[in-house]
Parts: sequence; C-alpha cells; structure tokens
Amino acid sequence: MFEGRNSDPVSKNITIVTGSKGGVGTTTVALNLAVQLAMQTRKRVGLLDLARPFGQISLMLDLEPRFTILDALERIVRLDEALLASMAMRHKIGVEILAGPLHAPMKPEQRQSVTLAALTKLVEIAGNAFEFTILDMGVVNAAEWAPVLTHASTLLLVAEPSVLALGMVGRHISTAAPAGVDCERIQVIVNRWRQNDDAMLSAFEKQSSRPILSRLPNDYRQLTEALTLGMPLVGSANNVLLSRYRALASWIAAKSSTQVQAGAMPTAVEPVA
Repeated sequence: MFEGRNSDPVSKNITIVTGSKGGVGTTTVALNLAVQLAMQTRKRVGLLDLARPFGQISLMLDLEPRFTILDALERIVRLDEALLASMAMRHKIGVEILAGPLHAPMKPEQRQSVTLAALTKLVEIAGNAFEFTILDMGVVNAAEWAPVLTHASTLLLVAEPSVLALGMVGRHISTAAPAGVDCERIQVIVNRWRQNDDAMLSAFEKQSSRPILSRLPNDYRQLTEALTLGMPLVGSANNVLLSRYRALASWIAAKSSTQVQAGAMPTAVEPVA
C-alpha cells in the first residue's frame, strides 16, 4: 500500500476519471470528455493516461508517442510545466496527451521512479501546465491513492447499469471518506445506458441519495467505428451520445470557473433527448 499525506491543495481544473470496476469504459469517457472540453473551450487540455498496467489511449487514437508517463516520472526531480508540456503529444483533435506505459515489465530504474509521491507531483504539475487536465486512472483504491485524488476538484466515477457496477460505487465512496477524500467531489457517470435501465438507476439514486450526473447512451456501433478510425467520437449536433459528452464538458468547464457550492449536489447534466 502506498503511504502519503492527503492534505494537498485542490486544483479546480483537474478532473479524475475512475471506474467502479474494470471494463466499464473509463478510458472512453476520459478521452471523449477531454476532446469535447478542448473543442468547446479552445483552451489547452491535457489528458494523462495513468491507467494500469498499460495505457490504452495511444492505441485508441493510433498514436506512437515519443514519451510516456514513465518518462515523465523518471524526470520528476527536474520536471516542470514547460518540460511536461513538451513531452505531451498534441493530437489533431486538440488534446495534449501523455500516454500510459507501452510495455511491461518496467525497467529497474523506471520501477524506482514510480512512487506515490512522484505521481502526486506529476498531477500537481499537470494542473499548472494545462488549463484543463483530465486524468484516466482506471480502477483505484481511494485508501491508497488519496494523495492524488485529493488534488482534483471533480472525481468522475464511471459505472454501467448493472447490479455489480452500481454496487461497487457504494464501496468506492465508503472507502474514500475515511481516506480523507471529499465525497461531495465524486460524481457518478453511467456508461452504456439504455432507457430500460431507468428503473434500476432510479432505485440506485434513491437508495444512495446520490444523483447520477450523466447517462451516456449505449452505442456500440458508433464507438467501434471511432476505434477503427483511431479517432474519438464525431458526429452531428443531434447525436445523442455526443450531446451528452458536450453537456458533461460544459458542466466541467463551468464548474472550473465558478465551482459548485460546497455541499451542493448537482443535477443531471444531460440535455433532454
């Protein structure tokens, strides 16, 4: 287990995306959120792939990055905003990407550099290097990763409409609070939503007293085509899935500039279909 302090200052422009369990589409959500944020704000958006054991974003976008997260961590002693920005690969979609590890196992010198303290510093630097920073962290234990999680003003916890995935949401939140993570920053995103899931999701909201921030429609064909092209989602303004991502990006941008009042739970951000 990592050891570290979780009293780090919050950066209002950092959003961390994690999954309630594996396979819920956390990386897809992080990538498309970053893309829509860059398109809407025209500001510098950094996307860091911290998912383990391999990074998936470079594969999803058919990239061959020169540098990865491991390279940044190896240079953590001298790493600053300018160096980090120079290591990120700017994709034509407008997002600056620092890819996750491409190979395993790590070299001995790389293993020594991958510490919680180094990762926490990397996240802090990223928050200063970019106007918006999205971190894809896969599935993490808040008790171990609290020093990193406490840097973010928003923690998007991705689930899918299943008993297991929604049940795991409660476990993550119950683990986060004792670790010092402000659970008011945790917002639930349901991926692969269908209308016939609404009864289950309404029961979840009632039982947990926690609203679902966004329900992202299940569109396997559209996502498969995007992966085949090595691109994020694209489409017309009336595309329901894209409209949900646009609404979520707008919410993140507004929250970064104004910050949701402490203790206030947000309403759902998706537009009416």
